[in-house]
Amino acid sequence: MILTELYRLYERLRDAGTLPPYGYSQQKVTGCIVLRADGSVFTVQDERADEKIGKKDKTVKRPSLVEVPQPPRRTSGVKAGFLCDSAGYLFGTAEGRAGRAEEQFAAARARHEAVLAGSNHPWARAVLAFFQTWTVGTAPEVADPDILSGWLVFRAMNEDDYVHDAPEIRAAWERAMDTETEAAVLGQCLVTGGYGQPIAPIHPAIGGVPGAQTAGAALVSFNAQAYESYGKSQNLNAPVSARVAHGYTAALNHLLSQRDKRHLVIGEVSVVFWTDRPTQFEDDAVLVAARPDIPPEDETRARAVKEALERLAQGRAALAPGEAGARFFVLGLSPNAARLAVRFWSSDSLGVMADRLARHLSDIDLVRQWEWQPRYPSLWALAMETKTKYRGDGDNAKPDPNDKGLAKLNGDLLRAVLVGGPYPASLLAVLLDRIRADHAVNHPRVALIKAVLTRRSRLAGTTAQAAQEEGNNLVGLDESRTDPGYRLGRLFAVLEKIQDKAAKGREINTDIRDKYIGGASASPRSVFPTLLQLSEKHLKQLRNSPDPKLVKTHNWLRARRASIQEALTGFPVTLDLEQRGLFFIGYSHEQSYRSPEKAASTEPAAPDETLSDPE
Repeated sequence: MILTELYRLYERLRDAGTLPPYGYSQQKVTGCIVLRADGSVFTVQDERADEKIGKKDKTVKRPSLVEVPQPPRRTSGVKAGFLCDSAGYLFGTAEGRAGRAEEQFAAARARHEAVLAGSNHPWARAVLAFFQTWTVGTAPEVADPDILSGWLVFRAMNEDDYVHDAPEIRAAWERAMDTETEAAVLGQCLVTGGYGQPIAPIHPAIGGVPGAQTAGAALVSFNAQAYESYGKSQNLNAPVSARVAHGYTAALNHLLSQRDKRHLVIGEVSVVFWTDRPTQFEDDAVLVAARPDIPPEDETRARAVKEALERLAQGRAALAPGEAGARFFVLGLSPNAARLAVRFWSSDSLGVMADRLARHLSDIDLVRQWEWQPRYPSLWALAMETKTKYRGDGDNAKPDPNDKGLAKLNGDLLRAVLVGGPYPASLLAVLLDRIRADHAVNHPRVALIKAVLTRRSRLAGTTAQAAQEEGNNLVGLDESRTDPGYRLGRLFAVLEKIQDKAAKGREINTDIRDKYIGGASASPRSVFPTLLQLSEKHLKQLRNSPDPKLVKTHNWLRARRASIQEALTGFPVTLDLEQRGLFFIGYSHEQSYRSPEKAASTEPAAPDETLSDPE
């Protein structure tokens, strides 16, 4: 199923001119060997292009993407390519391995003589003369040694086209492929069902998966006798024709090359997705997971992202007419040495996928403390919350670079969103442990806690309507909710505000969140009596203040504290995981609360207006 859909994608992109035909591939070329008519090297041109990166417009050299004859898949053996290969094969420059260098160059010479035999094209004669006259192990003079570090191609002197682009030489290459095909083992292709097809013993390499081998990895591979059967070797155990092997790998490499467009990386999982026809949904869907790198001054881009996420939040209702029946494919891959492991695969209608993403956005929907915060944190932002952050930096704390995170957990989070089903079972405990360790209670972290609890309620046999109401009730402050964890979280937020107001603008070295929030959320009875006594001292300072505004603030905060305590019948000894999660949701809701006077104001909320008193 996976190979079939990838091959269908290849056929569509090939017919549109996006991907090359069978026998060719797009490779990153760093240099071009320019030959004179007699085969001598005139120069090695730099085929890389300058690219500016970063805010300081630093310039780096990037290889050019060129359509070339398909290079062979090499492991430890010697196997030469045609008119596109490394310096080790084309010049015989294997450093410190003279015997290996001679073997590689000899293989390249034999390959080109076999393909170009009988061709009278002047460019073909120049290439053959080059292999007859070049001294093995001699490195050509280049302005930058990095030119020789990647793929090299050929060009004739005073010509603009590459040698492999000449129609006569392309025809020679295609005849050579047909000859090799005739010598291959024939069988039935598992993808197309065709009989008498030449079966590819080794499939082309797949690159672009972080963590996999840089030379490329295999999606289908049999490299030991333990995996073989009926006396068949290599990929003859899962017969796929050479053309299909070329097609599906070309399509997959194309998807993997489109990072943050059709290729997402969360944790250890690389996810590619596509539809069976072009749709707007493809461009919007990536925003649910991609890393948000929007400069603050780019208001147009920020507005476009906001509008796209709002469309996604509507589910299938926002799809264009006729799009709901399109097929949407999601493939999750993880690196596994020289191979790729399939983490998950989904093949559903666009309508189903749209509803899944809308359900996720609804699950993470949470009232924001400040207007500038994104309503829907991306999956990348949510995954960052599973890392420990620097302590003491509050809600703006950055992830500790020494914390490698929980790659598998983040991959499972991505799977839950794209394939459906519950969020990872350990996610809630991990988030609570992170808060206890770094005291950072920010919007993305609490939104993810809310999503876990909302989806768990929906999947626990609760009616759809009740689950929907539960999710809606947890978006913003619910003063009628009496769960002990939720109430205690709200109470803690008020006590924190009391301390902050009593400081009268002075910086607090260690506030109650830094010192007590971990204990308050896990063992309330051991912490809250102390916090209430401390709040009485702080309220006394406000009450005795000569500033009438602070006295008014005292009255409002005391009343707020009392109203929350009314539903509490003592403090529990401990809170279970769900109640601890509700603790931080209640804490976040109360932080974001604005008094009716402030809420009626047309002025935007400022960071110091959260949990506002009627000043």
